[in-house]
Amino acid sequence: MAWTAPRTWVANDVLTAAQLNTDIRDNEEYLKAYLHPDATTELTINAGSITVTQTYHTVDTQADAGEDDLDTIAGVSEGMIVILRAEHTDRTVVVKNGTGNIVCGGDIYLDDVNKHVALICDDSGDMNLLYTWREVTFTANAFQYPAPGTDWTHQVEGAHLAQNLAAKNVWLPLNFLKIGDGIVSYKLLGDAIEAAALTLDCKLVRVNLADPLTTTDVAGGAIAQIDADGDFDSEATLTAVETVTTDKQYALEILGTTGVGDAITVMGAEVLVRRLT
Repeated sequence: MAWTAPRTWVANDVLTAAQLNTDIRDNEEYLKAYLHPDATTELTINAGSITVTQTYHTVDTQADAGEDDLDTIAGVSEGMIVILRAEHTDRTVVVKNGTGNIVCGGDIYLDDVNKHVALICDDSGDMNLLYTWREVTFTANAFQYPAPGTDWTHQVEGAHLAQNLAAKNVWLPLNFLKIGDGIVSYKLLGDAIEAAALTLDCKLVRVNLADPLTTTDVAGGAIAQIDADGDFDSEATLTAVETVTTDKQYALEILGTTGVGDAITVMGAEVLVRRLT
């Protein structure tokens, strides 16, 4: 079924049954099938492929296999939206990324009848996952202590640096990130007690897979130095959104110095991430 460009009528045109069927009936059927999904109809994978006949389908594995790959969606044209869900909870349909004409950033497992995937056909015939950007703020407080009990120490409030300690590091890994996330900014939270002269610095560091491993300071990822008494909520906004890719890890590197009577406690960080959902 395909969309027919509506006829432009002129004076004294004779309306035939064929024209009514083509210009009105068939286009109404097209709208019903593709823009307002009807009840699902089931498709079964055949050699990695299905051929859609409407917008909304359930998909089952070939020969009721426990798991089957869906590589290609046929029967589509530019602009068409297709919504798929698993036909059976006990049989998993794996929507494969980049094997056939499906582009979805990574394999998607439809292993429950409540799970759906929505895709749209582009001008090359590829079926692309319908993404929505959403900004999410994550909290992080799982510190890594290089010398616990000697330098920074852990306590219920967070990472604590006692008096008379110079240039001591503690790290805060951002272990909630997903491939494809974009790091936008972060806030470092805590409290400083100054009696002499304390300083607190923090920067976002990227760890790169190499031999040996390397680190890179992310542009715009350093807060303004904290050097005064009182609680702090210090923000750093990156120069450009940092996209998380494979073979990269991220951490906040915190550096503190305290004098006589000084103390610093870092509760953790709030990290703003742009995530595709």
